Amino acid sequence: LITLSLSNSKICSPLFCCQLSFQFIFARSLHVDSPPHKPSLTTSYVHGTSTFPLIPLTVGQSLDNTVKRWPDREAVVFLQDGIWKTFAQFQQDVDKVAAGLLALGLKRGDRLGVWGPNIYEWILFQFASAKAGIILVSLNPAYQVKEVEFTLNKVQCKAVVCPTHFKTQKFCEMLREICPEIDLTPAGTVKSSRVPDLRMVIVTDSRQPGMLHVEDVMQAGESRHHKELMDLQSKLSFDDPINIQFTSGTTGSPKGATLSHHNIVNNAYFMVCVPVSMYHCFGSVLGGMSMAMHFIKLVFSTLNKTLFCSGLMLHLGIAIFLYNFPLHSDTASLKSLGYCRIEGRIKDMIIRGGENIYPAEIEQFLYTHPKVQEVEVVGVKDERLGEQVCACIRLKDGHISSTEEIRAFCKGQISHFKIPHYVIFVDSYPLTVSGKIKKNILKQDMEKKLGL
Repeated sequence: LITLSLSNSKICSPLFCCQLSFQFIFARSLHVDSPPHKPSLTTSYVHGTSTFPLIPLTVGQSLDNTVKRWPDREAVVFLQDGIWKTFAQFQQDVDKVAAGLLALGLKRGDRLGVWGPNIYEWILFQFASAKAGIILVSLNPAYQVKEVEFTLNKVQCKAVVCPTHFKTQKFCEMLREICPEIDLTPAGTVKSSRVPDLRMVIVTDSRQPGMLHVEDVMQAGESRHHKELMDLQSKLSFDDPINIQFTSGTTGSPKGATLSHHNIVNNAYFMVCVPVSMYHCFGSVLGGMSMAMHFIKLVFSTLNKTLFCSGLMLHLGIAIFLYNFPLHSDTASLKSLGYCRIEGRIKDMIIRGGENIYPAEIEQFLYTHPKVQEVEVVGVKDERLGEQVCACIRLKDGHISSTEEIRAFCKGQISHFKIPHYVIFVDSYPLTVSGKIKKNILKQDMEKKLGL
């Protein structure tokens, strides 16, 4: 285990911690220094020197151990919803939901998507799915129809948990657009041509036709399902996959990274800090899991201002740690005092307020606009968010367009944070001698043109 302190205010973001989680300690086919395992297993671990051992627990075991020690200590508080749960009360809810999921036909290894903001049901299903051996898929609450459809199909989600709506996001309406069969079939028996693996939608607030309610799940489990859940605990391994996190893809489509119990339990054990969305790996692992690993109370409050996580950490004097070997996708320097500074990325990526944005994904979408001949997307600096998306568009001959037209074309089709903040129409791009576009020069040119 390698532990390095981070000191610079610009290097800790949900993106950065999310990437650490993806590459955290787990390796296959490397036969070095393996912990005790049954001889039939081939999984091995690679790590450096450390005085702190890794914890060989599942998510469910972590929670159960904490409940045994402090059953009456407050575990989860959602102030805006008036929800206060002790560890014992939270465990009861978790077990009810976990048994209910088994009763409804979900089984170990199935995928369940959670799509929504930071609500009690998010963390409830995080722990319940883990205890049932079901893989939780973190869905970005900003996803639009095409994005959520792609993600559900990519990992064959059998169930989705969501509220009816949040702000301008109408989750149930979007799911009905993807799956109009929902209204025509009994709840829990969905069969859709566009998302063939989806079987049920579980709504967290109002009841909807063709959809289950969270209360239905909590009441579905009978004594035999609770016994099945108890028996399952001895069969689960901390190396089992338990969470799929999606990030934008370098080739234009989101990529899923699979995490194990071991990944997230140890990430949570060695780190503390929270103020990000639950769908982020940072939020669900370093926030949600820290409750069970550190016997602490989680308090969800609404912040009046947008805060950069790195700045908040520095203000609070919280130490941040790296738990993996060097990332081949980052350029970094290690200072004499042991501080690691991430200075840039080898691969093309924009970081806007902690969101990972790959230009290729936006470029592919903008190519579907009938007036666009060629498009290059770059990140330009922004004082508040770090970077903003800038689309440099070459139009087809004889066509004219505007920033408003391009942004309106994007609205409702791609997540709001991917919509170009700046649209610049160009006649050409800076090229290398071999004809490739110099994106670093294009970025500089756009920043100069925009006066940034």
